Amino acid sequence: MMTGIQRRTAVVVGVDASQSSRAAVRWAAGEAARRDSTLKLLHIDGRRWEGGAAQDNLAAASVAREAEPAVATEHEVKPGGIIDELVAASRSASLLVLGTHGFGALRGAPIGAVATEVAGHARCPVVVVRGLTAPHRGEVVVGVDPSGDSERALGFALESASARNAALVVVHAWHDSVLDAGAELASVEAAEERALADRVAAWREKYPGVVFRLVVVRDRNVARALIRAVPHAGLIVIGSAGGGLGSTAQGLLGRARCPVALVGGTAPG
Repeated sequence: MMTGIQRRTAVVVGVDASQSSRAAVRWAAGEAARRDSTLKLLHIDGRRWEGGAAQDNLAAASVAREAEPAVATEHEVKPGGIIDELVAASRSASLLVLGTHGFGALRGAPIGAVATEVAGHARCPVVVVRGLTAPHRGEVVVGVDPSGDSERALGFALESASARNAALVVVHAWHDSVLDAGAELASVEAAEERALADRVAAWREKYPGVVFRLVVVRDRNVARALIRAVPHAGLIVIGSAGGGLGSTAQGLLGRARCPVALVGGTAPG
């Protein structure tokens, strides 16, 4: 059972008829089980109010029961704008889970236009489930920088690693454009490693049962650094300031091989 990021209400998953949606439902059902939370299946499509949307929810419920039979499941079908309604649902959810593609006419858009927009404006953590099959049960990877968003991402990642009995890989990517003239790369890298160790020291004490692995790399492309750090990760977590997605989030949503969690400015739980 999870603690610090445990439910405000339910784990909410966006549902439609796509393969990507079914993958998201399976992942969300597992997460609801770990949180001891209700799973809410939410279909938003006013054009299909006359039965089609309800049928999609029934199919999604079957997927959820197969994945986690003990998880209580709720259904809701709402008309309205898909992005606006999903963002509205995030205000009372503990977690919002989406597939990378789907949602009617937007199905097949690169990355997933709905997932991208919702993840950039949601008021709770958002997990975008990559791929069509169940994710690997691998390490949890979190990217950190000096921002407060990274601190919230660290908290979410640690709760996730603890609930999964998984190791946590903390990745900090830096690049030499920030170097002072005459600075030596080796000494700067050593300083970055010390700073990262100091950054996570209090978290280590709070989560003594979680195995930490710290990775400092020189790479301008943070998304690439996170993907390379653990090629078969079970979950990648980053902070998100809200109001739209930055290049790191965009890169992860386009290239990661596992679910990606975006933890914004609203504190989870």
